[in-house]
Amino acid sequence: MWSKFVDMVQTVTVAFLYVTVLPVLHLIYPRKMVWEDKKASKEILKQKCVIYSNHTGYSDGLFVFGLFAKYHPYTFIGKDWYEKKAINWIFSHQRFIPIDRTQMDTSWLVKGKKVTDEGSSIYFFPEGHTSKDGLMLEFQPGFLMLAKQCDTPLIPVCLDRKIEPFKLSRVIIGKPQFMDLKEEGRPSLVLKKYAAICKESVIDLKDRFGDPKFVTDDVLKLREKKAALETT
Repeated sequence: MWSKFVDMVQTVTVAFLYVTVLPVLHLIYPRKMVWEDKKASKEILKQKCVIYSNHTGYSDGLFVFGLFAKYHPYTFIGKDWYEKKAINWIFSHQRFIPIDRTQMDTSWLVKGKKVTDEGSSIYFFPEGHTSKDGLMLEFQPGFLMLAKQCDTPLIPVCLDRKIEPFKLSRVIIGKPQFMDLKEEGRPSLVLKKYAAICKESVIDLKDRFGDPKFVTDDVLKLREKKAALETT
């Protein structure tokens, strides 16, 4: 009886925090939204989909929480953070799925498929970790495993600069992607190939819509690749 009462209090408290914290997050983390195809992306965001982006820093989770609150996507959080007693009650009452980054863990895939089958979207940071030099890390294909199993479209997102408090950040939302993740070939190699394509999609968004002040070596390398293809 007591545990049910505590759970009810925690649920109400988290709901209250959700409503009151969002405006604060918008003040702390100001953003400018740029859409490649606003109508098409918003239509897909209203349905179930897999959203993915680059990972710029530890503030990304909070930033994204406020960014896509309207669409209520789930996102993953390290099990070590999820299980911290002081804040676990918040995570457990919101749309977070714990993932154990210290060992081979497939429970996240089962839970992710469950909520996606129920009609929810999921937000991924495919790099898994934040980059120390500002360059994007290799995209791990786990997010495509889920997209493949649930047969969902993808929405690429580019965070144009490191997310920091009280600094305007440009967020570029790409048009929906419909990939043939079930194409013939060794599944692991197929997903790895498409993961690389997804990474390039994020860099391409940064190249075409990003702030020129924040051009990275990733963008310069992509420009070189495009130039080489144009000359062949």
